[in-house]
Amino acid sequence: LKASIVIPYENVEASVAEIDRLAGDKRFVQILIMSRTAEPLGQRKYWPIFEAAVRANLPIGVHAFGYGGFPVTGSGWPSYYTEEMTGHAASCQSLVNSMVIEGVFERFPTLKLVLTESGFSWMPSLAWRLDKIWNRLKSETPHLKLLPAEYIKRNIWFTTQPMDEPEKRKYLGDIIEWIGWDRLIFATDYPHWDWDDPHWALPIRPSEDQRKLLFRENDLEDQNRDQRL
Repeated sequence: LKASIVIPYENVEASVAEIDRLAGDKRFVQILIMSRTAEPLGQRKYWPIFEAAVRANLPIGVHAFGYGGFPVTGSGWPSYYTEEMTGHAASCQSLVNSMVIEGVFERFPTLKLVLTESGFSWMPSLAWRLDKIWNRLKSETPHLKLLPAEYIKRNIWFTTQPMDEPEKRKYLGDIIEWIGWDRLIFATDYPHWDWDDPHWALPIRPSEDQRKLLFRENDLEDQNRDQRL
C-alpha cells in the first residue's frame, strides 16, 4: 500500500513545506487535493504547490469532494446526495478549465494531474468546446502556446471509477480512444457501496496491451521512470 501527501491546500506555504518534507519518501506516490477549492485551482495562489509537485516528481491527485466556503453549484446548495456525487464531475471540469486557461500546464509542462472518481466521458466534449472558444478568444491568453486539448492530453490522467456506461458499449471505446488508453488508471473505490469489480467493471473488451496499460502500466509509469533515472 502507498499513501498520498495530504496538504492544507488553502494554506499554500504550509502545503509546500509538507510536500518538501516528504519528497523522496517512497511511501508517498501523489499529492492529494479536493476538487472544490476556495478559488479556481489554476489561479496563481496555488502555483507554488504545483512547482513543489514538479520538484518532488509527484502527481497532483484530485478527489471528491471538499468545500471551499461556497455552494457546490453555481446557483446554491443541492438537496440530495445524488446531486453531490454527480457534481464532483462538474467541479473537475471547472478546475480543468481554470488550470488550462490560466496557463498552469504551460508554466509547468511536466506537471501530472490525476482526476479521481470524476468519470471521464465528459472530457472530450469539454476539450472540443475549449478549443473552439479559445480559437476565437486566443488574444485574451497569449501565454498559451498549445490548443487546450493538447495540454489536456499531455498533462491529465483519469481513474475509471465510476465507470461511465453509455447505452451502446462501443461508444465507451470511442471515448477512451480520444482520451488515450495510456491516460486511464483502473480504480475500484472498494469498499464503498458503489465500488467497481475489476472482473465486470469494463463494459467493453480491451486488447491485451490495452488491458496491461489500464490495470498496471499507467499506474507504474512514474515509478519505472524513476528507476531508469
